[in-house]
Amino acid sequence: MPYLFNHLDSIEKLLRRSPFGLITDVDGTISETAPTPQQAKVSPLCRHYLSALSQHLALVAAISGRPAIEVKNMLKIDGMVYIGNHGLERWTEGHSEFTKDAKDYPEVIKAVIKELTPLLSIEGVRIEDKGITATIHYRLCREPQLAERDILVALENLTPAKRLRIMQGRMAINLIPLVKVNKGTATLDLIQGYHLQGGIYLGDDLTDVDAFTAIQSASHNSEFQGFAIGIISREMPEKLVTETDFTLNGVNDVERFLKWMSQTALEPS
Repeated sequence: MPYLFNHLDSIEKLLRRSPFGLITDVDGTISETAPTPQQAKVSPLCRHYLSALSQHLALVAAISGRPAIEVKNMLKIDGMVYIGNHGLERWTEGHSEFTKDAKDYPEVIKAVIKELTPLLSIEGVRIEDKGITATIHYRLCREPQLAERDILVALENLTPAKRLRIMQGRMAINLIPLVKVNKGTATLDLIQGYHLQGGIYLGDDLTDVDAFTAIQSASHNSEFQGFAIGIISREMPEKLVTETDFTLNGVNDVERFLKWMSQTALEPS
């Protein structure tokens, strides 16, 4: 797909549409991928430019697989909207609100984790319980591909797991409620809720493809126009590139792009 910095004229034209929204994933997009989720830090430059943009754009939002409170604590930007657990949770007025369709799923997640834990004695595997979703990390395994296979086989044999959407990510497997809510529906809600005429979504993993599709769908079916921007990495899923409008090469490129955006957004029309 086209490299974004070769097409800044298209982005500049899009930025002139108002209201305009910028939506970004977190890990692998504005934060370098870390050995464990706790070690991940949002790039200070990304945070600086997102803070500046939040004062000038109609919407600056982060949509992550992490719980919303974690995303909020990582960014600490009052003007941003925080959506967690792959679109199932939103930070609103000092607390998290979960989608009603998934209210019974914390019990399902706990049941899967309880049954899965004894089956996974693989060194380096870590199960992250995020309440309404869970993620099985295997980045620290000596043989990640074998670990991935064993995890998927274990999940196939668990009855509670049949109520979940199993999504492979970058050295991780996400367990997500089998409901019609995802990063894509969250993106569409933001487009509609903020009456956006233009927008951009930045993401690096398979769960972001739902948001890419939403951006493209909205661009075809409404007065909204937007671009899906894929962040390239060594672990990048192949499908990610096929669904993007433009690409950037890693978090350093995202820093450069957000700097350019913040400068361009401040320019008079």
